[in-house]
Amino acid sequence: MKKGLSTEDIAISILESLGYSVLERRKQVVVNNVKVAEIDIVARDQEGNLLAVEVKSGKASVTDIRQVFSNSKLINAKPLLICKGFSDSSAISLASELGISYLLLPEYYLFTFEDFKEIAKEIIYEVLSIYLSLEVNSISEEDKKIVDAIANSNTFTEAALKLNTSEENLRRAIVNSGIFNLKEKFNFSYLRLQALIIIKKLNEFKRFENIEHKLNEIKKNIDSFKESN
Repeated sequence: MKKGLSTEDIAISILESLGYSVLERRKQVVVNNVKVAEIDIVARDQEGNLLAVEVKSGKASVTDIRQVFSNSKLINAKPLLICKGFSDSSAISLASELGISYLLLPEYYLFTFEDFKEIAKEIIYEVLSIYLSLEVNSISEEDKKIVDAIANSNTFTEAALKLNTSEENLRRAIVNSGIFNLKEKFNFSYLRLQALIIIKKLNEFKRFENIEHKLNEIKKNIDSFKESN
């Protein structure tokens, strides 16, 4: 799915609500049998003017301004930009200099499907980063108790109570353990996520150790069988 698809749907809804007629979507501009551009939306306003509409799911940059201007010239239309604003003062100045009209997406349209995908990617990246960065090979029994308490509690206070200690002492123990990523300080949800990941990794190591032990036993039995024969 092309990035911007949902925002284009929203843009069409805005244009139609303003009385514009949407004539074409993703118009391919071909010159001498070669595709030279794609225009997000071709529309006509209430005065009959043809519009080449460029839709941005975020803020428009100088590059975006140039694109909508050049695209409009290709079909002899007026340029119209639909976006969430401008990235900097240069973009604003260029839009004004080139006479480019623009419509800002309303506040309630700011969270689009593209935004959701970007947030989801960041969350996945963050979880993977935590998983790969947490070292559990040398975790002590005392640290395991802290991890278990945090993983099985809903608040920092509850975790401290399970360990029969104060919240201040628990904070100090967490820092001294060195096993938690404290980028988010003592945000409990962040700590609990790490604790759950640590437990999962410890369980994985235990399973691998059991498998290795069984393989060694099998190897010993095979070696003994060979020696006896």
